[in-house]
Amino acid sequence: MPSLKSQMRGKLASAHGKRTNTSNNLWICFSPKLDQDISLASNNELVYWLSILESDPNIRSFEFGSIVQVRLGDTEKYRSLELIKVVLRDGKEEYHHISSAADKEAAYEVDCLDKNGEPGKFLYKAVTEDFIAHHSKYAATLFGILPFVAQIRCKAWKFEQDNILNLLKMMREGTVGELIEQCIQYDTMIVMGVFAKFILQGKVVVHDIVARGLGRATRWALK
Repeated sequence: MPSLKSQMRGKLASAHGKRTNTSNNLWICFSPKLDQDISLASNNELVYWLSILESDPNIRSFEFGSIVQVRLGDTEKYRSLELIKVVLRDGKEEYHHISSAADKEAAYEVDCLDKNGEPGKFLYKAVTEDFIAHHSKYAATLFGILPFVAQIRCKAWKFEQDNILNLLKMMREGTVGELIEQCIQYDTMIVMGVFAKFILQGKVVVHDIVARGLGRATRWALK
């Protein structure tokens, strides 16, 4: 019988997406790309979300916890897998799988069953734990800016984003403090939130914020 703690974890996860219960670390994070809170069922999912799904401009949307009937390898049997559904900018769909069993990165078509039990195919991408480890430092950098992005949620801020991005293009590089000084018409909270969002989108590169955090002395450069 599930414990009260596991039941609470399951309810919390399912409230922010279709997730099964898990004994791994559970993260509830705000995704600017989806403009909603999402549940991440492990540290590996957190790293993959930050370093790939959220920051890759070629990815339009994603959904953790997609249960798919899939046939891998030479077996004739279909099995149920929990995958990440990814929709690209051109509308194409693929499914990513963070797997401890995968020994190398791979992308290939696999057989699947749709919700009506009809056979079909989709692009399957295997993600290894080595890939996750390689991207963990970059994810740690992005993790440190999430609170800044979350503080401007629930509003598009399009006018402010366009103006701040134009200013960044003129400056090319500098410190966060220098950027704030050039944006005296905006609240500092808005400037920091928009700037952090640009970092998350890969438009701006920052240095040494893993150790020191994102502050006025942080150096940045346009990517």
